[in-house]
Amino acid sequence: MIRVGMIGLGHNGVAHAEAHRRVGKSEVVALCDTNPVRLKEASERFDISRTYRSAEELCAQADIEAVSINTGDPFHTEPFLAAVRHGKHVLVEKPLANSREQVETMVGAARAADPRLKLAVGYILRFNPVFEALHHLCRSGELGQVYYTEGDYIHNLLYQARQTDASTGLNWYLEHERPIVGGGSHPLDLLRWFSGAQVVEVSGYSNHVAFPAMKQEDCQVALFRFDSGAIAKVAALYAPRLKMAPYYNLRVYGTRGTVERDQVALARDEEDVHPALRPVAADRIAGHPYDREIEDWLDAIQEDRSPCCDLFDGANSTVATLIAAEAMALGKPLPVPVYRRT
Repeated sequence: MIRVGMIGLGHNGVAHAEAHRRVGKSEVVALCDTNPVRLKEASERFDISRTYRSAEELCAQADIEAVSINTGDPFHTEPFLAAVRHGKHVLVEKPLANSREQVETMVGAARAADPRLKLAVGYILRFNPVFEALHHLCRSGELGQVYYTEGDYIHNLLYQARQTDASTGLNWYLEHERPIVGGGSHPLDLLRWFSGAQVVEVSGYSNHVAFPAMKQEDCQVALFRFDSGAIAKVAALYAPRLKMAPYYNLRVYGTRGTVERDQVALARDEEDVHPALRPVAADRIAGHPYDREIEDWLDAIQEDRSPCCDLFDGANSTVATLIAAEAMALGKPLPVPVYRRT
């Protein structure tokens, strides 16, 4: 059993702790949160007596082998640095960070860390069976050459305006959240994963109409250019008066087939210009597949292999959206770096 410390005990942290119990390949032995109320509630809920207010203190514990980081987006960096400094495997929630400088710092720490450490980023949609099937279609060549993709994060999150931390009086979401980063990096990560290509340039537009309580623009649309020549469009809206778009409004256009959300049309030959749509996969998962994400990370540790979305892969999805926000503010296209271990 892998001994895990949990840092950040909001909705995601609690969901991850519950998933660790269900998966049964680990034991959550310690909890950490700066909010004493949340820390006490989680301690009682999971019957875990070892609690810490400092990520550094938790990561310094010699018996903890792995750390799960589920703090707010701007606060991933400090616990990540502490974890790798103390030689812990890490699963850090997406987006990897909330600024380009934070991403650079975390990438630098990962390059300097023990290469045996399994450092994963929580782009959880990769573990949905529909998206796994779409990944196979794209990477196997069944769709032909992929030349255009799109995906949306259109989700009414107005309730977040009420999520003020009682212990600090702060609402990091209203202060720091950017839809193209916090939400839009989900579909962009899928589109990167499907294509196997890297983003090299981004441009975009935004406005601030529907969610005035947010400090940042609440409607953001970006165009990403890949090194393969493919183009991707990602829209992120946080205050639509409608339920979340099914399957992120995904569209994938290849020379031999087209994907619409969870359906695919594959041409039999050059004359088959209007092939019928059929389901991509029989399996469906409602909500986020936490169990599969966590099991992949734990298995990567035990099997000494790379997790599905390693630190550098996750950094590339995050930094592209961070630079998209910069491009919107500046009103011009910007280049996007590509991170690798070396």
